[in-house]
Amino acid sequence: MTEKEELITLLNRRINKVTELIKKRNADGLLIFNQANYRYLTNFTGEEAQLILTSKGDRILLSDSRFDDQIKAEAPGEIRVVMKKEGQDLEISKQLKEANLKKVLIEGEFVSAVEFANLQRLNPGIDFEICEELVEQVRNVKDALELETLRTAINISMDSFNEILPLIKPGAVERKIGAKLDYYFKINGGDGPSFDTIIASGVRSAWAHGVASDKMIEDGDMVVIDFGAFYHGYAADITRTVAVGKVDQEMHKIYEIVHEAQRRGIKAAVAGNHGSDVDRAARSYITEQGYGQYFGHGIGHGIGLEIHELCQPALPFGKQELVNNMVHTVEPGIYLPNKGGVRIEDDILIHNQTPETLSTLPKDNLISL
Repeated sequence: MTEKEELITLLNRRINKVTELIKKRNADGLLIFNQANYRYLTNFTGEEAQLILTSKGDRILLSDSRFDDQIKAEAPGEIRVVMKKEGQDLEISKQLKEANLKKVLIEGEFVSAVEFANLQRLNPGIDFEICEELVEQVRNVKDALELETLRTAINISMDSFNEILPLIKPGAVERKIGAKLDYYFKINGGDGPSFDTIIASGVRSAWAHGVASDKMIEDGDMVVIDFGAFYHGYAADITRTVAVGKVDQEMHKIYEIVHEAQRRGIKAAVAGNHGSDVDRAARSYITEQGYGQYFGHGIGHGIGLEIHELCQPALPFGKQELVNNMVHTVEPGIYLPNKGGVRIEDDILIHNQTPETLSTLPKDNLISL
């Protein structure tokens, strides 16, 4: 089987799983606006497109002339491509009518109220129904190609981190370290950062999302580095906390607490458990140690074509049953206001009762630079 044939087979499997969900909603089709979702079902990586997927598995991709050659190169298999010449809603309406669809699901998170109203007005004979995270339900469980791609994204991220580690020292500027890390993502084969790189030192390490600033790193600082590369559209997400010189004894203490909490959380990341079990395993330990009030965010989220999956209201991580081939983060943290913080984050693959930690950077002891 050629590489193209393998990709078509893979896409058809994904399409079949989504069409089953469409049929369960007694609908004739799904109107997709989310770029990650139409990429998942077509392999087309361009922006500003829409995909109509019928309950029979037919695909109609609406794009424009800028992407004509790209679609031909990237999107294999049976797919109807329509280059939009009129207004977007008019073109969508025309294709819905030609496909003779009577009930159409539409991604509620990615369509504006104005556009939804326009589509209803232009299509009085079609029953539109808002749905939430339909394709995402299928995307939660990664196939072999996705897992291979995620592993590569994670490896690129780890290699890049190791290259910037020697730069973290007194006098270094957070923003410059972050820029170097983003640079190495591309040098090492990635597509760039999967989110705004976090380099937070000193009191800023207590900021859970302290994006790299102009602050200069000082002796005695804790430094939280939260980073990840995109590779072929898939996102890695890793965090390590390091010490620069001699740090406060309490910071050593909370590092050990966070490390143990993460170990317990990962141990609970097994098939059949729920995200809430992972959260409870880590959070209860931090609470027992007297720091529960300083861990305010969730324990983790899914990763894949988007940096944050399994975290939206329709598919919250806590309520999600864990099944094989899901990939999610486990990222406990303790953040002491005006003092400093610690977070350790890894990417975990659900594999029966033995979770696999895909990101393997050292963490057993606080690294002092």
